[in-house]
Amino acid sequence: MSTPSEAVERRLYNALWWAKVQSAGPLAVDPDTPAVAGLTRAAEPDGSTVWLVPTMPSGAGHAVLDELGTPPVAVEQPNETARVLSIVVACCWTDRSGSAWPGAVGTLTQVRAVYAGMRGRAEQSSDLTLIIGSLRRLHATHWIRWNEKAAEVRLGPRVINWNAADQAMLRDLCRHLPDPPPAVLTTTPSEPLPAHDVLEAADE
Repeated sequence: MSTPSEAVERRLYNALWWAKVQSAGPLAVDPDTPAVAGLTRAAEPDGSTVWLVPTMPSGAGHAVLDELGTPPVAVEQPNETARVLSIVVACCWTDRSGSAWPGAVGTLTQVRAVYAGMRGRAEQSSDLTLIIGSLRRLHATHWIRWNEKAAEVRLGPRVINWNAADQAMLRDLCRHLPDPPPAVLTTTPSEPLPAHDVLEAADE
């Protein structure tokens, strides 16, 4: 049983990490970082980093999610952003019998191909601007990890909180999307995607 001073130290420790998460969103930390009450740990594929992600209360509304620093979607162009997120899920959640996290690395080429297939037409010059803008917004809110230099993408740490019902819905969604072409990667699958400064997209 912990002593009163240890209990106080634990509460202060948890409060400190919650303040950091509410300020900056999900945080990448050393795997040796002790657990924090209420924060889910999402390990990177190579084990070098662990993300601390707020555990979402069941049925949490927008006000609660905003307070936790985890708004449900990026608010800029929500339809396009949600469309691109669904495409990244289809490209990166290759083993849909298991969890979506951490998923596989996908490519901008795949995203563009599925996007054109969803729209039912050949790719247009404006499509790339919309796609890149959405990828940047989703990266900024930790829904995805977007390596702009390599034009590669994978799912972000926030998807660790998708429950069984969420994943069942997403599996059904993926079945209705065009199949992406095979991924041709410039990085190795085990190489973590670096975080980049988020630039304003040309359509913002």
